[in-house]
Amino acid sequence: MAEEHSEDKQLLEPVEPSELLKNLRLTTGKAAEFCGVSRRQLCYWTDTGIVSAVEEKGGDDDDGGDGGARRTYDFDALHKVLLIKRALEHSAGLRRAAREVDQYLTQQRRNGEELANSIEQKRDEFLTEQADKLERIATQIKELVPQLRDRAQLLELYAALGWLDRLAERVEAGEVLLEEDAQACLRLASRVDQVDAKLESMSSSE
Repeated sequence: MAEEHSEDKQLLEPVEPSELLKNLRLTTGKAAEFCGVSRRQLCYWTDTGIVSAVEEKGGDDDDGGDGGARRTYDFDALHKVLLIKRALEHSAGLRRAAREVDQYLTQQRRNGEELANSIEQKRDEFLTEQADKLERIATQIKELVPQLRDRAQLLELYAALGWLDRLAERVEAGEVLLEEDAQACLRLASRVDQVDAKLESMSSSE
């Protein structure tokens, strides 16, 4: 019985969301529905080069096509559509909104590259900083949880901590070496900041 339980546990290895997102593809209709824009808008943004789509051959098109070449949108394209939609709420015109989004994404890429270079150059210092943040987060959680009365907030906090817990298990098992994996370090920093922001939000609402 114990052996069966052990085998089941090995089958349920953590799945890294970013790996799944790499393979995400939505056809035009589903992409438009997911992003909350009209199919006509999405087609126009694609035709004018504001958003990039992937042309795929063969297969049945769930948008009502003839089964020939069809457009699909990956995670980066969907992310950009969502950002443009948000930018349009305060920008005067599509072109300006698209420029704002392009500038934002460019800056995000630069920040990521700078952080990656910083990690490579100062890996030990970076990991020590993350460990200090995690210790502070642990203290905040101990203080905050007894005060929480909202079940929804507890579930949100649990979800935010889930990835960190899975990463800790993989580090302990030797599957992930933070000292050698720059991308894992980047994801760690992002998740720590997200949990930190969630705790700050919960603390201020109490």
